[in-house]
Amino acid sequence: MMVRWGCDRCGFVAWTPDRAAMREVTGSHLLAHHSEAVSRSDFRTTWDCPYCATTKTSYDTDDAVEEFKTHLHDHVSSRIEEGTHIAERVSWDGTVQVAAPVDSEDADALRAHFHAGSDLVIAVTADPERTVRLLDEELAAWPRRTVVVSTEPYPFESAPDVDFAEIPIEVVELDPRLGPDELGETVSRIIDANRVAGDVISLEVSVFHEVVRSFDLRTACDFVRMLSARLDDDGGVLQLYVDADADPNVSTVLNFLDDEIDLKVASEDGRFVRRG
Repeated sequence: MMVRWGCDRCGFVAWTPDRAAMREVTGSHLLAHHSEAVSRSDFRTTWDCPYCATTKTSYDTDDAVEEFKTHLHDHVSSRIEEGTHIAERVSWDGTVQVAAPVDSEDADALRAHFHAGSDLVIAVTADPERTVRLLDEELAAWPRRTVVVSTEPYPFESAPDVDFAEIPIEVVELDPRLGPDELGETVSRIIDANRVAGDVISLEVSVFHEVVRSFDLRTACDFVRMLSARLDDDGGVLQLYVDADADPNVSTVLNFLDDEIDLKVASEDGRFVRRG
């Protein structure tokens, strides 16, 4: 779980692991809104709080700015929410675009966050070993059921330290010649076979770049829309892990899917930030 703060002047929302990490986020964001409140003259830097009558002057500009950021944070600290999850933003039922390179630590941080809050995890990935390692190392406990779907085989012998007999996991290896329709049907069947009443579903799709690269725009869009519609039946969060800045074709497809995306999130140094 995380702590959350949303700016009441704009649509900015951030999640951090604890309140201490949120101090820099709120201070820096509010300073950007009130940069005109900091001035320098006569060799000194002065800040005037826009929320109260406090004014401070210092010869050291860096110290003055840091003090102002702390002061601004104190004004909004009471609105920082404890024990929150990003998926609550979409009521655990929607499509989230994760803006991060698929194999990055930032993406891994968000994977762990979503999967840790779920009962049934389905991960569609080109790197099943990375997914299993992440869940085993980062989660305090495995979800009730995990299904990893990939066209790549999972090298069980490479992980002798993981006791698969004690882990509620299944690895499904797909024929790489299958298209998005067949992949979507496989995911749907996995939901039918593994979901129990009351389950929170986390569906990770880390192969969106491959889908866009291998098929036309309509096929890629339909793939996401059908997965989203499938989750509408049972509830759950679909996460698309994409680095649109690195692939103009992915960016184009996402533009057509804009109405389908309920939340866009980026990870920055362990902090999660709402985009758009």
